[in-house]
Amino acid sequence: MNAHLNIVAFNIPYPPDYGGVIDVYYRIKALHQAGVKIHLHCFQYGRKTSPELDSLCHTVHYYKRKQGLRYQFSTLPYIIATRTSEELVKNLSANPYPIFFDGLHTTFCLNFPQFQNRIKMVRMHNIEHQYYRTLAKLETNPFKKVYLLAESIKLKRYEKILIHATHIACVSHTEHEYFNNRYHNSTFIPSSHPYNSVEGLPGYGDFLLYHGDLSVNENQRIAIFLIQKVFSKIKYPCIIAGKNPPAQLAKLISQNTNIRLIANPNPAEMQELLTNAHIHVLPVLKNNGLKLKLLLALYTGRHCLVNRSMTEGTYLGPLCFIAETPDEWIKKIHSLMKLPFTDEIVAARKALLFQSYNNLINAQKLINLL
Repeated sequence: MNAHLNIVAFNIPYPPDYGGVIDVYYRIKALHQAGVKIHLHCFQYGRKTSPELDSLCHTVHYYKRKQGLRYQFSTLPYIIATRTSEELVKNLSANPYPIFFDGLHTTFCLNFPQFQNRIKMVRMHNIEHQYYRTLAKLETNPFKKVYLLAESIKLKRYEKILIHATHIACVSHTEHEYFNNRYHNSTFIPSSHPYNSVEGLPGYGDFLLYHGDLSVNENQRIAIFLIQKVFSKIKYPCIIAGKNPPAQLAKLISQNTNIRLIANPNPAEMQELLTNAHIHVLPVLKNNGLKLKLLLALYTGRHCLVNRSMTEGTYLGPLCFIAETPDEWIKKIHSLMKLPFTDEIVAARKALLFQSYNNLINAQKLINLL
């Protein structure tokens, strides 16, 4: 194949160590395997340039993400105002290839006249203004709450730029329905991920696992709910693992003898936890796109216990056990700890995941559209 594609990434997608960049990196990898010559454009902040990307991409360009309080007073949402670049516009204008904007964050030039006749796709990881409104509701710091509410309002207004997209690629049916009703150009293309096979170990594990970025207030709220309402009420060992847990969460965990915190696990440690847990306990407060942590757990772990919001808009409900109230969570945990993980469960996961969440199949969908 001699196809070329520009990809504009909101961050440097290597290492692929959190949800958003996991999707970006493994999509690039699948497109490369399919023979696409990728011209990657990355906004850089908090990460180093990556030689690993050179082996997957025809060209790689880096643009420094802007910083500063003044961008919070822009009429543009902060996540867009800090990702503008004249150099990026110049580089995109230097070739005639389709442009894949990875995230609403990267779309500041989507409606520029020089790109009017180009094929342009925008990857939507969730409905951004709804996501920011949810974060605002959970935030206790008044200054952060004001920022998040303002960002939500700006994002809702800015979203109309998507009328200039040729296609919108959505991670779940919920987002697909929302964007297709408004802009009539949406396609469901699930998240890319690291796995080519279902690797859950048959038999039993001896602990429960909740994992996530613990610096995010939504994940902190979930962890506190699980500690206070579920984990502290059972006898089984429980592990909460993730990046940058706040001191108050660590203190709360330390008050329970059956709950252990693993802060900032390295990739090997995280993989060991995912593989050896008997139950992945993964509620969400609100459905916002596909949570990649569920997909990773289904590919590499044993039983997954979630609430309905976690699987809403996906095909993954039949592969999970569902609980809503604390009593339901506790009851399901007691029954699942006695239930072995079997080859039959692995076969059911393979049948569904390989059909709908296959990186190469979904890369081909993109190629066909672009």
